[in-house]
Amino acid sequence: MRKLAVLTTTAAIALFGAASAQNATAPAPRAPAPQGPAATAQGSTVQTSIHAYAAYHSDIGDLRAARVGNANELERALDIAARHNRDALSRGWIAYGAMTAAQSPAFVAGVREAAAHYGRDAVIRGMSVDPGWARLLRGGDEATRIVLNSATADAARIIAVADRYRELAYGLQRQGWANAVAPQQAARVQRIRGLSAGALSVPPGDLAARFNVMPVTLTPQTDPTVFGGRRFWDSVRGNGGVTEAASAAPGSWRVKPERGEAVNRMTTIAALQALGAAESNPTLIDRLLNESRSRDCLEMAQLQLFQCMSAARFRYENAFCMGQHALRDVGLCISGIAQPAPAPGQAPLAAAQTPALASQAISRPNH
Repeated sequence: MRKLAVLTTTAAIALFGAASAQNATAPAPRAPAPQGPAATAQGSTVQTSIHAYAAYHSDIGDLRAARVGNANELERALDIAARHNRDALSRGWIAYGAMTAAQSPAFVAGVREAAAHYGRDAVIRGMSVDPGWARLLRGGDEATRIVLNSATADAARIIAVADRYRELAYGLQRQGWANAVAPQQAARVQRIRGLSAGALSVPPGDLAARFNVMPVTLTPQTDPTVFGGRRFWDSVRGNGGVTEAASAAPGSWRVKPERGEAVNRMTTIAALQALGAAESNPTLIDRLLNESRSRDCLEMAQLQLFQCMSAARFRYENAFCMGQHALRDVGLCISGIAQPAPAPGQAPLAAAQTPALASQAISRPNH
């Protein structure tokens, strides 16, 4: 009987070897492919992108409730956890955060105030040059706080389910069917790879209708069950009531600097929505949704899943790989935009007044 922690170390070693081999023969980087908008009206790019993120959270709810008492039930859980495309999931999360930020009354007012002062077209141009500029507008701190509370709660929901499967893996070691050698493991890994390359992006039932959200029409700050709220994904699972374990309570967060680009893009898309400019700037919206650090984080989680399963021998080890990499690592990618806020008395990070246009400011890197 092997210790499950060995799997992570083995997978990491194999992953570095695989990455080195890929780098030696890899083609030039490709531009991210559109996920959803190509088949729909460009004006609905943000809404349709969210569907992939919604589908993932729907599966999180199913995995929380799923029974894993035999080999077939474990295989189904593996398929559910792995059937999400990293590109679509990343875009969906950025889109969801953007529409959440757009529920900040102070931020929307600040964006419109800037447009009245500088001119709408000038503000749009400024945001296209520097996606970090919008977050410095009046109300940007409130929009950022809403986004961070939402992201950390979403991550807590995912990690709670991840921990269930990691603990389940230890319990399964005592069951004969799970402590048996997993047959055709190589074929299983290939199946999981194939599922993850798909594009599952249709949320169940009438959930899509709940994404037709206009700026400042909801209050996730005070109602945790509405779009962008801490318990939104739980609330949509049955009769509008909370049916899952409560998500993490709002905390005191600030943006982690190395992941700030994700929040910058969320608030920029929200600002464009506040100005009614999202539909008329589909190319800009599409570019903003493709945030490389978030996408790369999800890709690493996916690669770790493949490598962990490649190193697995027994069925219960597959449960551990799923909990650690298909779930927990994804949650950490989402919560990774936040870190604890500074101690009381430390100077706030947000600007107190409207900054200069981005064309007059220092440029930020787009990664």
